[in-house]
Amino acid sequence: MADFPMLQQQDFASNSERLLDYAQLCNVFYERELKLLAQCELSPTQLAKKLTSLPFYIKRAAEAVLSLENPLTLDAQNGTWSAKQKRKSPADKISPSTNQTWLQKNAKIGLILPVAVKDIGQVHYRLDCIDVIEADKVRLNEHGWFNFLGESLESNSVEKKLLKASKEIMVSACCGHQWIGNDITFPRTLSLRELLLTTVVNWPNLSKPMQLTH
Repeated sequence: MADFPMLQQQDFASNSERLLDYAQLCNVFYERELKLLAQCELSPTQLAKKLTSLPFYIKRAAEAVLSLENPLTLDAQNGTWSAKQKRKSPADKISPSTNQTWLQKNAKIGLILPVAVKDIGQVHYRLDCIDVIEADKVRLNEHGWFNFLGESLESNSVEKKLLKASKEIMVSACCGHQWIGNDITFPRTLSLRELLLTTVVNWPNLSKPMQLTH
């Protein structure tokens, strides 16, 4: 219990179920991130830096996830969000012109947006946030530059498209929903970075960013 923040200790001590969920989330996040780090080609210095910061981000993710009120269901054992998946990708209903109009009006620094990724017929969404805005384009923190039509301006090995933030698409992004053609397939597991972004989605107003605290 020594690793728990004092305030969190007090809150969790009165709720054994929440304490168990916290412990389960920390364990599954550690297992997931250590497996990913083992697959990365990092120098000893880089690896040491990653491992040193890992406890901080894992605890923050677990605490943030348990404190959220959103339209998703938490699976604490697997460290994932769940919700009913649409039979077809909800992005199919968004035209480039609709995307452009929405982004021109709502693009703001820190806004969380979904990026549709299509690779060999498989489609899923990844959360990212805007960190630079110019006259007719935006830069996302991880996925780079897009114009307001949603077209990527980067050299990518897979097809990427920036999308307006609708509830259906944001739910799918948070839950890792995937499609192959017109069929549902198994959900993907979000990285710790993506999971942290799910905790700052402004569900009551998806066009307004929340303050990023991590």
